[in-house]
Amino acid sequence: MAAAYRISVSLLPLLESSQVFYLYTAFLELVQAGEIELSWDARDQVEDFTIVAEMERIADGRRLRVCFDIHDRSYLFSTKELAASDVYFKRDHYPPDVEKLEPAARSKVAPFGPIFGPGNRGGALSLLAGWMRYAARRPKRAKESLKHLSDYLRLPVTRDFERAPDQVLPPKVLLQTRLWTEAEVTGAPFAPEINEERVGVVRALRKELGDRFIGGALPTPFARQNFPDVVCHWDTRRSAYLKTIQTCRVGIYTKGLHHATAWKLGEYAAASMCIVASGFRFTFVEPFTEPRNYLAYETPDQCVAHCVRLLENDDVARAMSRANYEYYVDHMRPAKQMRRWIVQAFEQPVAAGV
Repeated sequence: MAAAYRISVSLLPLLESSQVFYLYTAFLELVQAGEIELSWDARDQVEDFTIVAEMERIADGRRLRVCFDIHDRSYLFSTKELAASDVYFKRDHYPPDVEKLEPAARSKVAPFGPIFGPGNRGGALSLLAGWMRYAARRPKRAKESLKHLSDYLRLPVTRDFERAPDQVLPPKVLLQTRLWTEAEVTGAPFAPEINEERVGVVRALRKELGDRFIGGALPTPFARQNFPDVVCHWDTRRSAYLKTIQTCRVGIYTKGLHHATAWKLGEYAAASMCIVASGFRFTFVEPFTEPRNYLAYETPDQCVAHCVRLLENDDVARAMSRANYEYYVDHMRPAKQMRRWIVQAFEQPVAAGV
């Protein structure tokens, strides 16, 4: 297959934020499919929460500057990239915040929906070459940036997250979560609110489901000191977590920092899990709806009741499992999403006057 696009991607955010790993994996998977030609740009001084791609459609030579904003705060935008970019994809896209922008800038903004954290070891050589150029320009940060690159290359790849919906759905419920100190959280919802929900749900599920529930809080010093009864006492490393996902039917989704859409949504959908969630604030590319894709709860008792229904009603569970895997394949799998964004960028009318 001949490549349809040439794309140069800013490298800096890869070495600064794990939130961008999904995007780099999506680009690399399209390279490996022969659909794009890719190069890494270590020169462009972009902001820590943006990744910029210079795209050229080979058939007609048309060029676009496309910004991907991976910030988990919906009200923050890069003023520079809103002005410089032709299209601005916003991870946590919240219409009331988008509406506050000037009309010309607003017309550039589009949602890109949920992400998660797969790596791509096949891109090691090209990324290492990009890192060497990056390190030459920023020697004081070279060691730290190499660690981030190493972390990325050790991540599970996309297929490691996937479980087809026709497999047996074990009658287990999963929630592995984190509790936060007030110093770690800036902006609503604040740490006590987040922790209260998570602790309450874990306690209720442990009490009512017994060994049908696998979960708790990561064993941070804060969690051990303040909520010892909900701390996990097993291997919580990412590799172990992915294996655990494969053994569970239901995944619990709790409210995140700044209402951000957490990685676990993509992880659950990729594994064909049923989902019980406290709701979603931000715009998805396509609607993720109740009761097709999840059951919503407001209290720990309601969360437990939904879980019991999914554990004891195989037909309802199978239907949701299939729906979530289909949603993942169509709207979350990295290469397919990046392909969609590229096509959308070239189809979206270019704003003028910004």
